[in-house]
Amino acid sequence: MKLAWKMYHANNTFGSYHRYVKRVAGDTIRQSLMLNDESIPERIYKKIQWYMVEAVFIGEMLARMADNSISKRDKESLIYLGAIMALFDVIVDDIRLKRDIVNEILEHTFSTTGSKPPAGDSAIVRVYFLYVDKLIATIDKEQWREISGHLNIIRLQMKSDEQLMNSITEESVNSITLGKGGVATLICSVFLQQKSESFREAVFELGGFIQMMNDCQDLHKDTVAGIKTFVHFSKDFSEIFNKLDEKRMKTFHLIQSLDYSYKGRKETLFDLNAMFIVISYKLQRYAENSNYSLDFKFIADMNKEDFRINPFSPAAVSACLGKILRFNFENCELTPDFKFEQADRSKR
Repeated sequence: MKLAWKMYHANNTFGSYHRYVKRVAGDTIRQSLMLNDESIPERIYKKIQWYMVEAVFIGEMLARMADNSISKRDKESLIYLGAIMALFDVIVDDIRLKRDIVNEILEHTFSTTGSKPPAGDSAIVRVYFLYVDKLIATIDKEQWREISGHLNIIRLQMKSDEQLMNSITEESVNSITLGKGGVATLICSVFLQQKSESFREAVFELGGFIQMMNDCQDLHKDTVAGIKTFVHFSKDFSEIFNKLDEKRMKTFHLIQSLDYSYKGRKETLFDLNAMFIVISYKLQRYAENSNYSLDFKFIADMNKEDFRINPFSPAAVSACLGKILRFNFENCELTPDFKFEQADRSKR
């Protein structure tokens, strides 16, 4: 299956997507490594590469949905764009620079006189502006203006430190995370030059849906870090699944309604549905390993290996393949069957 091949290579650091990123952006990656004064851990560089791959993957998906194609130059721009999104995420969430400093970085990024890092900045900020300069050198000016038009939503990510607060509300969390996911996908769509409001709405919703799937996957990691996502406002695993499924149905309805070819919309929804099924399978396994109890204190103390589920294992393929192949474009809102509770097992 084409999708399985793409997902495998996107999820494998030695896969074709990662090799492509290294080939196209190799010189810039090496320059970024040279800028490191030992203050940037290796995991940050790995995160940058993952975001590069994800940006290309999403760009290709959006192009297929819109009966369009992406040029080699636009793919290169997507790679640098992915790096910038990763680095901004690191600056805000990992390093947690003060908001006034982050605001200054944003002002320099979108300055009409050229993107220059503030004097005396750290290595991570210099790496960030290295990729900003590469993006500006490859991207069309009109596309860059469109990206800068999302600045207000980009600023939402600066509030992500609020996700560490116990007092934060579910509404605030959703505003931050879904806004962040939505604008990231909107930015990846600028290369398609699609201006209709229905397209933008569908793409924004799609980004939020992808963000929610990522939040499901990161349940253990976020819980350990004290980061609140929509899953932390759910009473059990079934409610997490139901919230995700509700978002899926809304996203699918918007994509179905777009005025593009049947083939492009069907292939896009097939791929998204397959991702949803794999994530739901992982969530089901998380529930099993947690004894079907959404106890976040207990989950935080669990071994992270309990939350590393290989989607290409024989067990995963057996559980997911039939559900994936039963996809029906005309009835794609049909919810697949997953079990998140077991009556005959004792609960803590």
